[in-house]
Amino acid sequence: MQMNIDCNQDVLEGPATAMELKWGGDVSKFLPHPNLILMSDCIYYMEALDDLVKTMDDLSNKDTHILCCYEERTIGQNVEAQRKFTKLVEAIFTINEVPLAEQDDEYKSEDIHILHLMKR
Repeated sequence: MQMNIDCNQDVLEGPATAMELKWGGDVSKFLPHPNLILMSDCIYYMEALDDLVKTMDDLSNKDTHILCCYEERTIGQNVEAQRKFTKLVEAIFTINEVPLAEQDDEYKSEDIHILHLMKR
């Protein structure tokens, strides 16, 4: 992630930081609340979802935009994990799916979903 930040310095309009974060842990070193949280491929492990959503809640405020990208999986525990994640986040955040028409033509796919979340 730091490499991506370094490679995109010319287009960044403010500071960007890549740091390791343990879900469910203390987020104080990540405050003040970030403007943007990017998440990718985090919705797959049922046992971690409560900690993931708690961390999302702790890290965000009403001005924080969260972009969450995940691949829709149709087998096994992944289906239930996606349902549980949606149930947990809809109690805290508004959820708007980014339509395929607004996604990059080269990378968009019917089974890849991008959610835009903001705290209620």
